[in-house]
Amino acid sequence: MRRAADHITQVSLELGGKAPFIVCEDADLGYAAERASFSRFRNCGQVCTSNERTHVQDSVYDDFMALFVPRVAALRIGDPRTDPDVGPKVSRAELEKVEAMVSRAVAQGGRILTGGRRPDVPPVKGGYWYLPTVMSDLTPSMDIVHQEVFGPIASVLRFSDFSDALAQANDSDYGLSAYLFTNDYRRVMRAMSELQFGEVFINRVGPEAIHAFHWR
Repeated sequence: MRRAADHITQVSLELGGKAPFIVCEDADLGYAAERASFSRFRNCGQVCTSNERTHVQDSVYDDFMALFVPRVAALRIGDPRTDPDVGPKVSRAELEKVEAMVSRAVAQGGRILTGGRRPDVPPVKGGYWYLPTVMSDLTPSMDIVHQEVFGPIASVLRFSDFSDALAQANDSDYGLSAYLFTNDYRRVMRAMSELQFGEVFINRVGPEAIHAFHWR
């Protein structure tokens, strides 16, 4: 950033994020599941605005997971030059970090619904591969819910009502991006007021509007 500033060069930095992705009971669940999958697993989850925490309302949790988990399990991993759904992690250290975080989450009571390991046969020789993973039975206090994964792991949590969703979302040291899927205008207005994130996307996951209003 400093080198770019010397020449007034535009630059976009991949910095930290722990974006919540809130799915309310009145949301279009099929669309929300598709967008959650796209946002979480693009670039192997190595995007600072990716949804690191997917919060789903109790009343539609099972219906959402019935759509979301098969979609994730069907994602294709492969050489990024061949346009797969998911590529590799950037380094061995990053791969091993993700493995350790998943193991820790399981030890704390989390459950792997799909993925959770390296592929038996890598799609190409070389590369640091990890299967797209969905984890459930998580609680807001678990390490994987608070620490940035920056990898192909979808952490899914339940919430009871909208106040609970906002409280879980704001329980984070990161304040970059947040996502809300609902058709209730009152929830939208409340989220814009109470979510403590620089940018809030409603029923979409981007692209970012660099010129838009951002606050923390």
